[in-house]
Amino acid sequence: MRIRLKTFGTVRRAIGEPMVSFDVDSTATVRDVIGTAIERYGSDLEDILLNKDGSISGNLIVMLNGHDTDLLRGLDTPVQRNDEIAVLPHVQGGGR
Repeated sequence: MRIRLKTFGTVRRAIGEPMVSFDVDSTATVRDVIGTAIERYGSDLEDILLNKDGSISGNLIVMLNGHDTDLLRGLDTPVQRNDEIAVLPHVQGGGR
């Protein structure tokens, strides 16, 4: 099944595209899609996306169809045909 990965910031620079698509198993999870992206785009992307323990970098938010995956089942959230995963940098700001 086809899944879209929408990218921003450092992830977009590593991939070179604002959106890419992957064909994954019907039993795939967000983790599987991230793994497929790393297989395609290499260790530089892995260094940006993942901590040493395999968790998502604290500098990123992973969304599935507009929902924060941390509020779902994290990286183990199942994906369905035509889902869109977005990997966004945390936006930080300060007061005046």
